[in-house]
Amino acid sequence: MYGQAMLFMKWGMNMEKKIYKSLLKHSFWGNFDSGVIFIFLSFYIWDKTENMITIALAFAIPIIINTVFDYYFSDLSDKKDRIKLIIIGNIGSAVFLSLYGLAGNIYLLYFFIFFKSLFAKLYQSSLAPYKRDTINEKEYKGYISKENIKISVGASIGGFSLMYVYLYTKNIPLIFIISGLIELYSTIYLFKLQNIKQKKRKEREDHTDLNWLKKITLIYTIEGFAIALIINRMIIFLHDVHKIKIQDVGFIFFIVYGISNIVAARIYDKFKRISLKNMFIISFLFQAILLILFTKVYELKVIVGIWFIFELISNITDIYSRDKINRSLFTSIGKRLSKFRISIALGSILGQVVVSQIWDRIGVNESFYFSSIVLIILSIIIAFNKKRKLKIQ
Repeated sequence: MYGQAMLFMKWGMNMEKKIYKSLLKHSFWGNFDSGVIFIFLSFYIWDKTENMITIALAFAIPIIINTVFDYYFSDLSDKKDRIKLIIIGNIGSAVFLSLYGLAGNIYLLYFFIFFKSLFAKLYQSSLAPYKRDTINEKEYKGYISKENIKISVGASIGGFSLMYVYLYTKNIPLIFIISGLIELYSTIYLFKLQNIKQKKRKEREDHTDLNWLKKITLIYTIEGFAIALIINRMIIFLHDVHKIKIQDVGFIFFIVYGISNIVAARIYDKFKRISLKNMFIISFLFQAILLILFTKVYELKVIVGIWFIFELISNITDIYSRDKINRSLFTSIGKRLSKFRISIALGSILGQVVVSQIWDRIGVNESFYFSSIVLIILSIIIAFNKKRKLKIQ
């Protein structure tokens, strides 16, 4: 009996390793094009309209999809086979991403963005609870760091590769088509997933867990409002104000995004003695200061350094907060994560409307100042609020 138990345990551990490996490979290839799409979609629309509100609309569509369909898809993932839903969502997302390249006008592009976002939402709403059920709680923080490295390396290599394609072809639609095919390829690793459920610390959430989820949801919602369109603003600011070419902005983005994620994944455990509350306060204050400096500095190397530190601080905080969220979920995981995402989506939609209007009507610099002010206010609320409900351990 003992030998059989050990054999079964060894088999289970091997299965877990295979699943982790498949998830990480999928993260690499699935994000191979992520930064490119973000950048080229921004420039593609900006070149057509030179209006921040049209960019805001394009990036608001996925957020609206998140708000309207998230809860339904998440509830569906709690009831149906998550792996099948993950695969269907990824394939649909990849197909409509390729169709971006065939959009003859901006309205057809919005149509494709809608359906791409719909399938991506099905994929995301099923994948997040699948990871909660499959990945051991004690290994989750380490898994996040490995996943961040895979995502960063994939996005950076993919970004540089696709940037060179653009450099020689000057063809943005071709980039969309290639990106969709790469995303479709990543589906291969999803077919290797299996349904297993890890033993959790509790059977269900207690009052402390539920209160903490409410607190973290409020914090991320306000942050989403504050930094809406922040990367779009940064890359367009570099392109328009500093006259940096599109491909050069892309290279800067991949260097900053990729290296900051990798460094964060390597050094995050050095900050484990800092409470999550203090981590949020430090993170938001530093980000607020860096956003102000971003518009005041004219030396490109310094600007890149500021952007790098901004991303690094944000990424380290994100690893700890995601781990805490993961350890606070036990039942109806999909629906609870959905409520969290919907709240953030609503904050981000409102933020996009406000920020885009400030950018277009008041000024570019003022949009960064606005984000900084909100982040400073949020850090002060976290620091000085003594109410038990808002206390973050």
